[in-house]
Amino acid sequence: MRFDVASAMLLCLWTGQAGADLYRWVDPETGSVKFSSYPPPWYGDEAKQRKSPKVEVITPAKPQDEPRPEAKPKPAPVPPEQRK
Repeated sequence: MRFDVASAMLLCLWTGQAGADLYRWVDPETGSVKFSSYPPPWYGDEAKQRKSPKVEVITPAKPQDEPRPEAKPKPAPVPPEQRK
């Protein structure tokens, strides 16, 4: 089986980015902030959610959502008669 550069590039494009939601909440027993890829046991149960801490769902950023670095303006070219 032959594996060339074109196949490798196609494989990279096909796989894309992996992403999953992240859940954040304050543990009611310890008071510490918890982060997990799984929601807490009360999440999704309206009766339990009323008595429990708020859960924040953090979704992964898409590449187009990422801020672009500021482009620095290029200096104006110096005319040949002013060059040393």
